[in-house]
Amino acid sequence: MRYKRLIAGLVILIAGGLIINSLMQSNQPPQNPEELTNNETPDNGDKGNNASPDGERFGLGTYNTEQVVEELLYIEANTEPVDEAHRKRILVTGSTRGLGQLAAMYLIERGHQVVVHARSESRAEDVRRDLPNALGVVIGDFSDLEQTRQLADQINEFGTFDVIIHNAGVYGAPAEEMLNVNSLSPYILTSLVNKPQHLIYISSDQHLEGNLKVEEIVSDTPSINYSDTKLQILALAMTVSRYWPDIQVNAIQPGWVPTLMGFHNGNKTTPDDLRAGYMTYVWLAEGIEEGTDATGKYFFQSEEDSNVNPVIYDEPSQDQLIEAYETKTGIPFPRD
Repeated sequence: MRYKRLIAGLVILIAGGLIINSLMQSNQPPQNPEELTNNETPDNGDKGNNASPDGERFGLGTYNTEQVVEELLYIEANTEPVDEAHRKRILVTGSTRGLGQLAAMYLIERGHQVVVHARSESRAEDVRRDLPNALGVVIGDFSDLEQTRQLADQINEFGTFDVIIHNAGVYGAPAEEMLNVNSLSPYILTSLVNKPQHLIYISSDQHLEGNLKVEEIVSDTPSINYSDTKLQILALAMTVSRYWPDIQVNAIQPGWVPTLMGFHNGNKTTPDDLRAGYMTYVWLAEGIEEGTDATGKYFFQSEEDSNVNPVIYDEPSQDQLIEAYETKTGIPFPRD
């Protein structure tokens, strides 16, 4: 009788596991690349804080994948605070989901004062729920350059940050939106926000397939793609590093990881490690470990990546890029 009860119990456990797995599979994120952004929900935030059909935390199946949600819960349960002497004030743009939210949560759990960024008020409600211990939330849609200008004022109300991580980005969007979000908005914030001690820009290995296309930056109908914008942002980082030698300026490519952006075009797997991706943000931002005092460098998984387009170091090309940014936005770059 004891063995019959044991077998019956095992059958129940297996059946329950199959049911849970089925429910989780049905809650996978949408696969349309036109909907995939790094600082917004697939529905542009209209659902407000209805994070998922069953109201779970962290937007499982709407603005975060199962892998990201699991990692957020892991961070919450396992992260130890850093010594008070190492705590910093940090801004992370595009921090309502994916890598930006993971980095923000880890830094918050470590005891840093972290200001997060949302595209809209409804997404701000989500991030206030998801990251209740954030120092504050700033709101602005990077696809609208006037909102980006206003966002700079909101950021400056917090004073001067130790670290700013320019994480927000879009993929699979119209050319003008990608230019505004991935390239022009980080330039605007760099130029208008109080200069921090450390600037970190997020690029991609896809920059290797891009071109600077400075003439397209000033065009009313830019012909530009994701790879171009990621080359531009990497070149911007190296340019800022040259002009501002008194602060640290670096760039990161986090890899192809299982966020909504990583699952574009029907992808069901990704080759790179999610934790190694966001922990590179943390590693550089905290600046505690060896190698984190570097400037003018490009990193992948907490190591310098030398596989870059050499145009990012070409000073005439850097200056042409800055001039195009100035012409397009009407905002001069503070060169000293």
